[in-house]
Amino acid sequence: MTQLYYKKATYSPYRDRIPLQIVRAEVELSAEERAYLTAVEKGDYAGVKHALREAEVYYNMDVNCLDPLGRSALLIAIENENLEIMELLLDHGIHTGDALLYAIRKEVVGAVELLLSHRRPSGEKQVPSLMMDSQFSEFTPDITPIMLAAHTNNYEIIKLLVQRKVTIPRPHQIRCDCVECVSSSEVDSLRHSRSRLNIYKALASPSLIALSSEDPILTAFRLGWELKELSKVENEFRQEYEELSQQCKRFAKDLLDQARSSRELETILNHRDNDQSEELDPRQCHDLAKLKLAIKYHQKEFVAQPNCQQLLATLWYDGFPGWRRRHWVVKLVTCFIIGLLFPIFSLIYLLAPKSALGNFIKKPFIKFICHTASYLTFLFLLLLASQHIARTNLHMQGPPPTIVEWMILPWVLGFIWAEIKEMWDGGFTEYIHDWWNLMDFAMNSLYLATISLKIVAYVKYNSSRPREEWEMWHPTLIAEALFAIANIFSSLRLISLFTANSHLGPLQISLGRMLLDILKFLFIYCLVLLAFANGLNQLYFYYETKASEEPNNCKGIRCERQNNAFSTLFETLQSLFWSIFGLLNLYVTNVKARHEFTEFVGATMFGTYNVISLVVLLNMLIAMMNNSYQLIADHADIEWKFARTKLWMSYFDEGGTLPPPFNIIPSPKSIWYLLMWLHNKLCSRGQPPGDDSHKYVLVEFNSEVIRNLVKRYVAAMIRSAKTDEGLTEENFKELKQDISSFRYEVLDLLGNRRPPRRHYSSSSETAKDDGAAASEDDSESGDGSGGGVGIPKSKSVTFMTPTGDDTGPTPTLGVRLQRLSAPGGKTDSFKRLSYLFSRSKRKAPPMPLQSPPSYTISDGLLRPLGSHSHSDFGLSDVTRSETHLNEVGRSIDITNPSFSRTNGRDSLLALPPPCPCQSLHCASNMSESSARLLDSSEDVFQGGGMEGADEGGVDGGGSGVMMMGGVGGTL
Repeated sequence: MTQLYYKKATYSPYRDRIPLQIVRAEVELSAEERAYLTAVEKGDYAGVKHALREAEVYYNMDVNCLDPLGRSALLIAIENENLEIMELLLDHGIHTGDALLYAIRKEVVGAVELLLSHRRPSGEKQVPSLMMDSQFSEFTPDITPIMLAAHTNNYEIIKLLVQRKVTIPRPHQIRCDCVECVSSSEVDSLRHSRSRLNIYKALASPSLIALSSEDPILTAFRLGWELKELSKVENEFRQEYEELSQQCKRFAKDLLDQARSSRELETILNHRDNDQSEELDPRQCHDLAKLKLAIKYHQKEFVAQPNCQQLLATLWYDGFPGWRRRHWVVKLVTCFIIGLLFPIFSLIYLLAPKSALGNFIKKPFIKFICHTASYLTFLFLLLLASQHIARTNLHMQGPPPTIVEWMILPWVLGFIWAEIKEMWDGGFTEYIHDWWNLMDFAMNSLYLATISLKIVAYVKYNSSRPREEWEMWHPTLIAEALFAIANIFSSLRLISLFTANSHLGPLQISLGRMLLDILKFLFIYCLVLLAFANGLNQLYFYYETKASEEPNNCKGIRCERQNNAFSTLFETLQSLFWSIFGLLNLYVTNVKARHEFTEFVGATMFGTYNVISLVVLLNMLIAMMNNSYQLIADHADIEWKFARTKLWMSYFDEGGTLPPPFNIIPSPKSIWYLLMWLHNKLCSRGQPPGDDSHKYVLVEFNSEVIRNLVKRYVAAMIRSAKTDEGLTEENFKELKQDISSFRYEVLDLLGNRRPPRRHYSSSSETAKDDGAAASEDDSESGDGSGGGVGIPKSKSVTFMTPTGDDTGPTPTLGVRLQRLSAPGGKTDSFKRLSYLFSRSKRKAPPMPLQSPPSYTISDGLLRPLGSHSHSDFGLSDVTRSETHLNEVGRSIDITNPSFSRTNGRDSLLALPPPCPCQSLHCASNMSESSARLLDSSEDVFQGGGMEGADEGGVDGGGSGVMMMGGVGGTL
């Protein structure tokens, strides 16, 4: 085996290597196509134009070719934000494809506007307003431009598209069973779900809501609620839908942040939509309809917003100016006095509801104190009833009501009437959504059952009989049990008032959340309990004994010696439940027969149950409750303010002024309202004159307030985006592209486009080829001028400042280059360029006042202006090594008033004078950064860094000249 192994190893030396090959090869680009895409990448406008013209004439390349990254020339131009090349490509009819979607995703506003507005020479649009191209896989077919713009939340792009009347598909209801939804889900359920998610992601865009919705706050409310409900159905995308719902909530809250006055705030919170305008009185100005909707849709961030809470606090403490600044003792005494006087206030309101004291009790804070005092009085009466102050015959089967019970009855009737009014005003659905209402319903039901059973016992049983002889289901016994349970509910109902306190409120909210965890735990625990109860009962029901066979004739787990714990299913359930609290002994698993195996199995089952219930489930419950408490603690302020607002809103509404038991007394005002309602129903009458005009004024003012809020929100959003943007990699890429484009524009205007660059290993090798280069240059030049024949002309661009030598009667010769782009096309890029240069300038040595070198951009090297007269023009041989020279020492007096610094966008390019002059073969220094400047745009951005600054500062004594590609204040 060893020889065979080594023999195999000999014949397969690469058996431990994985052969790799390209299985999805792409179409190779031709040389012309690569040059064409490279020109687009570098911003070479003339090169791209030349390539397009050649393609039209010779058909030597495909203008719609793709690079290895799958980008066409148009997409590359969009990525580089080169609008000039984009327009050139569109004029030549290049295939657009998904260019509009690509520009929207890159958030290039200028490119989007160009694509939307560009037209062919015939007049038809090049790019439609809505465009989908299914041949590209970068975007799914359901994505439209407006949806993608909404996903990016770019306000400017969304505005451009909305102005062109674009539309978004309306999503169907969550449980829609129409033919379209059913068929789409059956064909491709994933695409159906993703399409719905994309639509909702677009609709939840804050910029789109602010721009296209008449009432953006209401739209955010409803959309956030719909997304929250959708997250419960679409479990696979629950996180995405919850994030979108939270985004809508933040948007509504941010809009409310922009309110600057109480008038604006009241207008927003009191505004109601068309559905509510029919139900509410339009002349009522403090109904807080919008806030009620916020509570209905659980917009906790909106409700807890400081502006909203400030207005609510003002309305709550109306009539008590400076209440919060008072000492707590003063507050306590004031509340105690008002609570003691609540019967007097109630009687005054019954007799004179429009009087000063009648209006005083209608204030929300006073109403709250009176209702609280009334409920505390009710609890005090319950305490008296449980103490049996009035002694009665305990053996009477149908006892009559006591004095305390007669006093409790009006409160019970008042509570029932208040719940009926609340259900009538708010509706049954809204009523049952509040857990405290469910608790009130249970409490009132127990009191009604108690009263009914006592009446039955009083009517049916008139005799007296020892209580020990009563049957188990005696009406009096059941009534007493129900009354005891009702007392517990009544006492616990007081917890709802803790919400008004900032210290007890968060604890009360946490307790409510823990109740949900307890219900979840009980569901699992009941399953475990039923499983073990069934098993133990199946094992032990054969060994059931009679009560006469047990000590003291006692059977069950309540006996002094527990027995028959698992004889029946109900007894087994009780035994297992009480065993959690350690109230069951282990000997209950024993049997009288000598069946040790049965006892062992029973004890094992009983022990396993205790381990699961105590160790696993109970600790799981503790962890769940701790998690719920921590969740509330992390958002304690928002949760408490939302719960407090719900409590306050119940006292802001008109009606329900009188507390129990005074609310069951018919007041003159109630009788008057009833008569007016009957009169309006029987004698139908239109709205009084002036209501329509008043409503129109309110609608117009609300529209103006919403418009101002949206403007402020958009301005704040743009400011925040600019602040958070900073300098990123995209900014440097854009800056690099701008420099490359500017370089090619300079060379095109000078007609001095370089041939393909050649690389040399070192300067020594370059010096060896000087002679050969000179002879080649002579042969390439057809004619010469000035100094000799066959000498190549040296064209250069010198960024320099006028010196003392240049200030004379002869003006400086130069030309000012202008970018061919639209105004402001790359202004931001050059601003960032100047910013980078100014930062690097701080690190460079200080500029001297004398003899700074000048920098040239040239194939050859040009002597500085003014060194020779115009009549002395001549050209000498320029060797290949001399093309690397880029510095010419000359004196520049920056103290001269004519001294100026040019920038990268609008530069003064000093051209050679139209007189013969000799080429310079000597210079003070040689800078590699300037030599690399003409090689590539990458070299301009990367190589023209600190090298040029150091050489200019050390060898040249600092720079007062603008140099492209350099730093330290030069371009």
